Amino acid sequence: MSPSRGRPHASSREMLADAACELFLERGYEATSVSEITRRAGVSRSSFFNYFTSKSEMLWFVFDSRVTVLETALRGASRDTAGALRVFAAGEPPETLALVIAESRNMGVEEELAAGRASRQLRIASAIEMRLLRDGADPLRAEVVGAGYAAALVGTVWRWAALGAGRHSLNEMLEGALETADELLASAS
Repeated sequence: MSPSRGRPHASSREMLADAACELFLERGYEATSVSEITRRAGVSRSSFFNYFTSKSEMLWFVFDSRVTVLETALRGASRDTAGALRVFAAGEPPETLALVIAESRNMGVEEELAAGRASRQLRIASAIEMRLLRDGADPLRAEVVGAGYAAALVGTVWRWAALGAGRHSLNEMLEGALETADELLASAS
């Protein structure tokens, strides 16, 4: 049996993200090309596109995987809505995103982060709303509750990054945010 060749997928993905963050700090987000990122990471340009479709996707890949798992849980029938939301509060922390959030001004990535945050928060809100509608909720209530939970989840990731991602457990902070949202929604009923 011969040894495997090449880098493991997660390792290459992380190497690319690390190289990108270094370059964003040195040159800024807009001034950094994909070619420069791949040179810094020591991989081919085609390797970059095996993992990411754009520089922007690189910032969000771990966060987006959490969102995908959440959407799957919300579409499933095996969990109630509250249980499905807790799926987002577990998993790998989006450390690259946390670094980019903390250093957004220095990296010149503030506009990209704002647009990405808004689109992902809307994606989460929509998934929650669809689940609540499927469960028979009033449409306006489903929209408001979905937006509230989405804001709690995404806002907590930003707060975690601002506090120093390595100093706090994102999963614990997310669970606390969900408990707070649960309490607020219960008191509004």
